[in-house]
Amino acid sequence: MKSTQMIIDKFQISNFKKEGSLKVRVGTLVIFILLISITSPSSFAQDLRITGSNRAEYWLFVDSRLDSANYKDHITEKLKLSLDYKDITLRGIFFFWDPSLHSLDKLYYIDYAAQYKKDPVNIMYGRYYMTFGRGLCLNQFLDEDFNNDNSLYGLKAELNGFKSQLTLITGKPRNIFFEELQYTIKNDTTDKVRGANLETRILNFNNPWGLNTSIGGRYVRIHKTNDLTPKAFTELFGGNINLKLGPWENYFEYAQHLGTIPKVGGRLKGDGYLFTTGLSLSGFGISLQYIDYKDLGFGGAEYRYNEPPTPIKSGISVNRGVDEVGYGVAIVASPFDFLSVEIDNNKVSTHNKNLSRFEELFYLKENMGGVLEQGAKAITHPTELSEISFGVDHIIKQKIELPVQKKTETKPYLELQYDFGTFFVEAGLEQTMVTSDTSDYTDRAASISIGKPERFVLTLRAEKRDRVPTWLIEKLGEETFWPMLELSLDLTTRHNLRLRIGGEKGGLVCSGGVCRFEEPFRGVKAVLTSIF
Repeated sequence: MKSTQMIIDKFQISNFKKEGSLKVRVGTLVIFILLISITSPSSFAQDLRITGSNRAEYWLFVDSRLDSANYKDHITEKLKLSLDYKDITLRGIFFFWDPSLHSLDKLYYIDYAAQYKKDPVNIMYGRYYMTFGRGLCLNQFLDEDFNNDNSLYGLKAELNGFKSQLTLITGKPRNIFFEELQYTIKNDTTDKVRGANLETRILNFNNPWGLNTSIGGRYVRIHKTNDLTPKAFTELFGGNINLKLGPWENYFEYAQHLGTIPKVGGRLKGDGYLFTTGLSLSGFGISLQYIDYKDLGFGGAEYRYNEPPTPIKSGISVNRGVDEVGYGVAIVASPFDFLSVEIDNNKVSTHNKNLSRFEELFYLKENMGGVLEQGAKAITHPTELSEISFGVDHIIKQKIELPVQKKTETKPYLELQYDFGTFFVEAGLEQTMVTSDTSDYTDRAASISIGKPERFVLTLRAEKRDRVPTWLIEKLGEETFWPMLELSLDLTTRHNLRLRIGGEKGGLVCSGGVCRFEEPFRGVKAVLTSIF
């Protein structure tokens, strides 16, 4: 064990950008794993378990303007390794992004974490993610589909007992984000985040109509190391209560922010709350979420350490914790075995001093930025082997996509699926009618897929725009037709290859309240995913 500890001491790898450091640290990681495997006695090796995954992605851009002097492609590699020995876990992540264009900076780093976990103690040092409550005070998370990595680097300790959990954290934040076809670090900062969170269960009855209650309290402090004056401190604190009675669940969370007004100075005070309630019965379910906060977000112009959740299903946020009010309602009903219906009505906006909070729920003034999102969907099963889905989505965006002040999208769609036993066929049609204060246009799309479960899925999709408004040409160009052929092939039960050839129109995409404008793409994408 002494030799093992010496190896662990050498495994002190932190984030870096220099290529020389990268080679040294990759070599250290590989040597560390090899030494553990080779020098371990047989009893040690029996308790040793190594798992991981790998994702390699290659994009090749094909365009008549991209000649040999402007050749454009990039490759992304992400390797995850986890080594478990009894109560100790070591995790390592190697990330590498290399574009062909010299104008873009490549990005590579190694993250690691060492964890000791044995009830009632859980201690971790390294890179980790942490959300207190539903995220009003602190929300550090990883969204791999959206390429948004919002993490902390430091120490986390958890203590469990008496139906409670106490969490203590300290760490340096980092936000890696993919936009405009490149990765960037949004908050290259020396700020330090420290916090404590206590969750406890008061009542817990294990029966269908039993009462379960839990409460929580938290405190977060952000310290700027480049400003040692008292005004540099930012504090967020609050609590939550969760009440569940059988199928009916209610959650309320409150947070308050004490900080410094940017540039102007002086004490900044903000607060916010979140309430959700839901009822789930056989054949019927309803959920409601309401948020209201002002000056609750903390971070920079493009990132937040505490990302307040959005009630909007499409993930759109107006200004990410600065000033938002909104609600989300969802109803799901299955009156018959062959039919289910889903209805959504969501809204998020900014506060209006001329309206009461009750009026804000029902009115969206012309001078307010915000999103109103409504949708209805029905799913039927005419036979055991077939499924038909149809519905319509309706979205009104105000001051979301500049320079358009107001944009309305209405999309009816139809999807069909039939299972022939050895293979299945899927087909879809949709039409998006867009109206704005400057111009109108329509997008039509059709797709068909054929596949065999756990073998392959082949999809052909074509989308056509009837005209391109002037305000979109600068962002998306003058293209009006985007054909796409995609193959998802399961090479083995642990390896999947996905190939995509054709064009993507691009546009505004959002997830969890974070949005980016996605560039149009024409070329080849290849993704190899492995689990081991």
